[in-house]
Amino acid sequence: MDPTFFTDFLAPRALGGLERESIRYALGTLTTFFVIWVILGRFIQSRRIRKAIPVAKQRRQIRMELRNSFFAMAMFVALDMLVFEAGNFGVFKKYDDISQYGWLWFWVSMPLLIIFHDAYFYWTHRAMHHPKLYKLFHLTHHRSHSPTPFTAYNFHPFEAAVNYAFVPVALMIIPIHGTALYVVLTIMIFKNALGHCGYEVFPRHWARLPVLGWLTTVTHHDMHHERGSGNFALYFTWWDRAMGTEHTNYLDRLDEQEARAQAAKDARRSNSDPLVPAE
Repeated sequence: MDPTFFTDFLAPRALGGLERESIRYALGTLTTFFVIWVILGRFIQSRRIRKAIPVAKQRRQIRMELRNSFFAMAMFVALDMLVFEAGNFGVFKKYDDISQYGWLWFWVSMPLLIIFHDAYFYWTHRAMHHPKLYKLFHLTHHRSHSPTPFTAYNFHPFEAAVNYAFVPVALMIIPIHGTALYVVLTIMIFKNALGHCGYEVFPRHWARLPVLGWLTTVTHHDMHHERGSGNFALYFTWWDRAMGTEHTNYLDRLDEQEARAQAAKDARRSNSDPLVPAE
């Protein structure tokens, strides 16, 4: 093999790909971590879904998550370099000229890709919970029993490969502009980090509304980590509800959180108002 193949071709592409993945990962996880945990954390304690784990244990978990995330991103890059060579043979419908499909399709293709990803995620995620696949593929992710934003990519390399496979599968089916694809991939990491942040950042009453109830809350996925089953979807609740895999007390759990938050708010108001007699 020509030694320049590594120095002039392979290494630059690998390092460039890892840099792009790292930036996208950092953008989603660090933004979520600093906004939710560092800046707002002390103001939204009533929105914390579960009791925080001890600090030392949490730090060990985050170190594990960062280490596994690096290997997951390395898998993404390796597969990217391998798979996208197939683009030279015209198997993908990715395009660069917006005029090829027009602006209307540019905007429609992004929600369509998200809906497709939600279906892919639900069924592959559910499959990885099968007893014969769980330890090999998905156990690593569930070692984050009490998730943090860095849990987003806490994958075994095999699970990373399954998650990555959505991209080439989608590109063989849906025409997608390069910019639209990058936007969707960025939405994915933000949704993933937010879904593992441990705080219910969405209005809890949304879950009972006709259309907004289709959106998964943070609690929806947090219950999956807490129990290790059910609530498999990423973006929408409809697959879990149609297939009977949504936890039956999901809505009750949101109501309980709201009641605790209101009780805490009433207690603070009573303690700060000298006209309210202490009980």
